[in-house]
Amino acid sequence: MFKKDLLSLMRDDPKDDRGFAFFQGTEENGMIRRGKVRSPATGKTYAVKNGYLDAMGGLGADNIANLSNFLPGAGRLYEPLWRINSLSLLTGEKFTNEREIRLMASLVRLDEGGVFLDLGCSAGLYTRHMANRLGEDGEMVGLDIAPGMLKEAARRARRVRARPSFVRADAHDLPFADFAFDGIVCGGTLNELGDPARALSEACRVLRPGGRVAIMGILEAESTWGGYSQKFLSTGGVQFFAPEELQELLTGAGLAPDPLLNHGPVFFATATRQG
Repeated sequence: MFKKDLLSLMRDDPKDDRGFAFFQGTEENGMIRRGKVRSPATGKTYAVKNGYLDAMGGLGADNIANLSNFLPGAGRLYEPLWRINSLSLLTGEKFTNEREIRLMASLVRLDEGGVFLDLGCSAGLYTRHMANRLGEDGEMVGLDIAPGMLKEAARRARRVRARPSFVRADAHDLPFADFAFDGIVCGGTLNELGDPARALSEACRVLRPGGRVAIMGILEAESTWGGYSQKFLSTGGVQFFAPEELQELLTGAGLAPDPLLNHGPVFFATATRQG
């Protein structure tokens, strides 16, 4: 599902000055359920199906970590098998999904309202809960490259009567106009991206001046055994960051970072796009 009004934010190329147009399919209460949209600038068409707008085509995965999200059943199993307990396991403290969502919402200033992007939304944990929290005060867009994850994200959103929009696209090449979003949240995805510097630059591009980005991820391990584990995971494309490296990535993307908030190996990074 994708909100028809948000098609104005979509672009084949940031230089295009017109958004996508809905020209075929079905809609309900302003949400496109199924059909096709077209870019007036290029004439390209994109399908809305299985609960999301596919603005990508092709596979899109560039490492093993990404490919794992394409496995059969990955979408259904991701939250109950891993995401529900991940931060508690990693931090060694009680860190529920509810606590995480509240923290991320506060860091990105969700309650001020606006249009927000969940970058690498997986099964839509942030997307659906933040969409319900925004209510009539804003819009939430969830983006991922894995069709199964997006289909599951849309299903879970319907279960809690949330109305976010979902789009399949690459975080390294965002299909949105400049200054499209008031804020961006990113939970764990930065560690799995092939080129985090490029993805952060794209995030900065689509942020409005004063817009905030809030990122949750995993730092480089300090222990010997943790280092061995991370070295093994890095063979599949997962990257881990030193605190100073993360701050440099944010600065290099054109963002003004705040001090990191750490819970053991888990970091919460925030930054603001300057005018």
